[in-house]
Amino acid sequence: MKEGLIALICGMGIVFLVLIIISAIIGLLKRVNKSKQEEVKAVDKIPTEISQEDEEEDEEDDMELVAVITSAIASSLNTTTDQLVVRSFRRVGHTQSKWNMTARSDATRSMY
Repeated sequence: MKEGLIALICGMGIVFLVLIIISAIIGLLKRVNKSKQEEVKAVDKIPTEISQEDEEEDEEDDMELVAVITSAIASSLNTTTDQLVVRSFRRVGHTQSKWNMTARSDATRSMY
């Protein structure tokens, strides 16, 4: 009876000791993560300049995008691009997280 009680106390002591060590490790990881987030916030505050060349490239890309969209619509409607006019378009941002998009991509990718 005495040996069983000693084994019980030793086992519970070891379990609680390991749980305390794991708790300390998690606490340290939270502190490390906070310091990294502060560094990222500091980097995000650095001002960025957009040059005129970048804006001109964006406009060229937009015109190319309009041409591609117009030809795709004309192709799906079995008509020519002369009969279609694109008055405006706007870019729609991603409403899903990167994790969600990656998971969807992995799920729909061919398995072969």
